Amino acid sequence: MRPWLLLTLLIALAALVWARGWRPPDRYNPWAPLDLRAEPDAFLRFKLARLGDDPAMCRAAIGEAGAVFTAMPDRDAGNGCGWSDAVRLSAIGPARFASPVTVTCPLAASLVLFHRHLLQPSADATYGAPVRTVDHVGSYACRNVYHREQAPLSRHAMADALDVTGWRLADGRRITVEKGWSAPGDAAFLHGLQEGGCRYFGAFLGPGYNAAHRTHFHLQGRGFGLCR
Repeated sequence: MRPWLLLTLLIALAALVWARGWRPPDRYNPWAPLDLRAEPDAFLRFKLARLGDDPAMCRAAIGEAGAVFTAMPDRDAGNGCGWSDAVRLSAIGPARFASPVTVTCPLAASLVLFHRHLLQPSADATYGAPVRTVDHVGSYACRNVYHREQAPLSRHAMADALDVTGWRLADGRRITVEKGWSAPGDAAFLHGLQEGGCRYFGAFLGPGYNAAHRTHFHLQGRGFGLCR
C-alpha cells in the first residue's frame, strides 16, 4: 500500500473515532482541563499555561482542588505594576496562610499542586504531622528586583511571586527556611521541597541561590524553570 494512501486511511479512521466521542484519557490528552487533584502528568506545563489564558477555568480548577479564595478585580497601578486574573488566597485545604495573599490565579494553581502533591505528603512522611499554617513575607509589591533602581520589575510587582519563610505543623512544630536549610532533620525536608517543587513553578529560589534568599523560598508563576 502506498504511504499516502495509508496515511489517508489512518486520518479517516482517527476522524471517525473522534466523531463518535472517543477521547484519550486526560493524562494523555494535552487539551484536557487540568485537574489539580490528579497526579501531575507529562503535559503539566502546557496545561498550567492554558490556565493563564482562561481565568474562569483557572478559578474553577483551584476551587475544585480545595483552595479558599476571592477573585480580585484587575488592577493597573502604573509603571508596569498591578495584576490581572488574580485571587486573594487564604487557604489550600487544611493549610491556611498566616495572612491572605494576592497572587495570579496560575500561581495559585501552582501552589495548590505543590501543597497537595509534595508539601503535605512530605510533612506527613518526615514529621508525622500535616502543615496547618504557611508563613510568608508577602506576594504583591510594586518594586524592581532586589529593590535596585536599574533592575527590571520583580514578578512581585505583578502578584506573580510569593516569598514563603516556613510552615507550622498541626502538632505545633515550626520549620523555617532560614534555620532549617542546613539543620539536621529539617534540611532534607527543605531541600526535597525545592528539588521536587521545581516542576510546579516558573522559578523556585532559596538559600542556595544567593544571600538575598537565605530566609525564604521565592515561588514564582511564570518563568523558565529556574531552580536554585
